Amino acid sequence: MKTVIDEKTVRFEGIGCFDLKKSALCGQAFRWRERPEGVEGVVRGIPVLAVQDGGVLTVYGAKKDDARMWANYFDLYRDYAAIEREVMNDPRLKVCFPEAHGIRVFNQEPFEALISFIISQNNNIKRISGIVERLCAKCGEPVSFMGETRYAFPTAERLAALSEAELTALGTGYRAPFIKTAAERVLGGYDLEALKDMKLEEARAELKTFLGVGPKVADCILLFSLGHADAFPVDVWIDRAMKALFFDGNAAKKAELYEAVSGLGEYSGLIQQYIFQYARKVGREGLEK
Repeated sequence: MKTVIDEKTVRFEGIGCFDLKKSALCGQAFRWRERPEGVEGVVRGIPVLAVQDGGVLTVYGAKKDDARMWANYFDLYRDYAAIEREVMNDPRLKVCFPEAHGIRVFNQEPFEALISFIISQNNNIKRISGIVERLCAKCGEPVSFMGETRYAFPTAERLAALSEAELTALGTGYRAPFIKTAAERVLGGYDLEALKDMKLEEARAELKTFLGVGPKVADCILLFSLGHADAFPVDVWIDRAMKALFFDGNAAKKAELYEAVSGLGEYSGLIQQYIFQYARKVGREGLEK
C-alpha cells in the first residue's frame, strides 16, 4: 500500500479487498453518512469525506500528520483478502459471500465506542445513530466541514456533566444512568486503552463491571475499538445465523455456540461481521428456511 499526503488530503493506493460504504454503514460505527461520492463523518474530532475509487481510498479533510491514524482506523494494514479466502473455504460460511466481501472492522476511539454501544442495547442502527448525533450536538465540540456544522464526540467531562434527565430527553431512555456513570468513571481515570493488552476474557470481565454493559456490548467495544479481533458479539441476528449455519436451525447450548465460535480462530470477530451482513441480507425468513 502506498500513502500520498498533501495539506488536507490523505490518499491510500493499492488497498485491496475493501468496500468503504459497506464497511461504514454495516452497523459497526454510527457517525458515517452516505454521500453520492462516498461517506462523510467525524472521527476523533476530525470531520472528513472518505471516497473510494477501486483500490484507492482518499480521505478529504484529513490532517497530513494523521495518515497512520487513518490507515489504522480503516484497518488497512491487515490482509483481509487472506481472511476472506479462508472463510470461503468453509462450506458453512461461504454463503456469506459476495454480500460480505470488502467489509473491514474499523478501529474506533474507545470512549466513543463504549457510549455508542451502551446506547445500542435493544435498538436499531437508525435510532442509535440519531441518539448519538443528538448527544454530539448537545455537548460535542462544533466542527465545520463542507459548509455544514458537525460535532465531535463529547468528552467524558462534558458527558458526565449532563443530568440523567438531559440524557433521557435525547432519547437514551433507560440507558441514561449507564451513560452517565460510564462517563464519570472514565473521567475519574479509568483507562480503556489498557484493555487492549489484556486477554479477551479478562478484558470482557473488566468491561462488564460498567453499569449496563453485558457480554454483547462488551464484545462490541472490544472488537470495534480495542483490537480484540476474536471478540464475537452475539445479538439476535447472530444467534439466528449461527443456528442456521452451524446447527441446522436448531437451538444451540451456550457451550456448543462457544465451541463453534472458538473454531473460527483468531479472527472470529471479523468473521462475525461477515455473518451479520449475510443475516441482514437474507432476513429472518431466509435464515429459518
